[in-house]
Amino acid sequence: MKQKIIALFAFALLSCAVSVAQVSHPIVWLRADSTGTDTPVWRDISGNGYDASFTTDSVKSADTLLNFNPAFRFDGTALSVPPLEVTEEANSVIIVYQADTAAGEELPLWSFQADSTHTLALTTRRIVNSNSTILYADENSRCAIVNSLTQLWRRRRMADTLHCSGIVGATDSSAFTGMVAELVVLPCGEEFSDTALYQWCSYLAVKYGVTLHETSYLSSDGTVTWPLDSLGQFSGSVIGIGRDDRFGLHQRQSRTADGLLTIGLDSIAADNTLHGSTLADREFLMVGSAEAAFNTASELYLEDDQTLNRYGDGVAKVTGTGIPQKPFTMRVDASRWADSLHRYALLVDRSGSGEYRYSDLEIFTPSEIDTAAKTLTFSDIHWDTDGSGYDRFCFAALDILDFSQIGERGAVSENGENSGASDNGAGGQYTLYPNPNSGHFVLEAQYPEATPLTVHVYTADGRTVRTYQRGSDTTHRIEGTLSAKGQYLIEIVSNAERNLIKMLVQ
Repeated sequence: MKQKIIALFAFALLSCAVSVAQVSHPIVWLRADSTGTDTPVWRDISGNGYDASFTTDSVKSADTLLNFNPAFRFDGTALSVPPLEVTEEANSVIIVYQADTAAGEELPLWSFQADSTHTLALTTRRIVNSNSTILYADENSRCAIVNSLTQLWRRRRMADTLHCSGIVGATDSSAFTGMVAELVVLPCGEEFSDTALYQWCSYLAVKYGVTLHETSYLSSDGTVTWPLDSLGQFSGSVIGIGRDDRFGLHQRQSRTADGLLTIGLDSIAADNTLHGSTLADREFLMVGSAEAAFNTASELYLEDDQTLNRYGDGVAKVTGTGIPQKPFTMRVDASRWADSLHRYALLVDRSGSGEYRYSDLEIFTPSEIDTAAKTLTFSDIHWDTDGSGYDRFCFAALDILDFSQIGERGAVSENGENSGASDNGAGGQYTLYPNPNSGHFVLEAQYPEATPLTVHVYTADGRTVRTYQRGSDTTHRIEGTLSAKGQYLIEIVSNAERNLIKMLVQ
């Protein structure tokens, strides 16, 4: 009789105490971030004592990173899982992995031996058991995967209790090469449900930057943190920042699978543990867009027939009342964008409608411009300030007239009134005084490294009334005079950044 395959979910994506009693209790739970950095044993945190052992000395340290979280590097070795006591007829195995992009051949992921005649296994392309093989992918994925497979483990005339040993990352003839971050085996008894499985997959997707294409994201209490039904058009690439103590999740930064967009709580660090900021339990910021949206240019039509060249069209979805009070950072890869990097800004539609009406629009100029890596960083972003639960956002090239027109009706958020920062140690500190003034002003700028400086002064309608240029130096001082009263915009351009400061002459 052929083995019945109950379900396969292969999702190509998206330090708190773990309370496994409050979520569907796993038989075994192996987490690379909970096992130490120099050990031949991968510790089981389920409480059942099924610590797994590497079969060679070639893998000992969980010192590689998958979406800023520790993962074990597999390169020709295997992980031996001790015999698991299995009493349920069906069980789910969830594995988080990323295969090497150079590996073109099919790779083994895991296998469990139910008895001498019954083996269950999964590769990067096939579901395998003693009686059948099902192809579910034609080639290996190039990004991180949360792969969940539910099968019958106990067949007719088998004992009520099985002792199933397992191998992760190898067979007799081949070995997995890549990263493995987490492995969970869940018993599918009467109390188990699809919702429980989706909660586990959601936790793993947020943690490892994996996109779930077939389901909404759920927290451990069942709250929908990303609704697939209403946000389907923005679900091609989903990442999240969030905390869920029942899963031991406290993800403070995340990056899309294509590497185009990175978000961070307060800042973006080398790994997830280096943040001092924290979230409250079951608070989430989820960000989604169409796949590769931030590499695609389109036109954005604003009021008064104003048209902008934009990249991306994303949604920021907030769960939890504390998120709007937290500052966030967003970094985007602009290497394929037209126009100068200094022209781009982050546009946020606070209504969430995507109409980008002036009354709902807030503009953020870059706090960091890395001209070598061609990335833009935007800091001190507060999401969902109106409490609607959603914001829409995109990146657009703006000239000074665009800033002036939008600034008259919307909000332009500078990088601090008199200061800014940039990458590569070239961040400038600015002082403009007095402001407001009667027509005479002084602008002082200091940099840790010498840089030339260009300063433009614009009227509210975008006319250039003054331009000042200075040679390369670490300290610049500019004195200016203006005879006409009104609001002005001062644009400061150095080698690595662009900043805008509003000034009022009265």
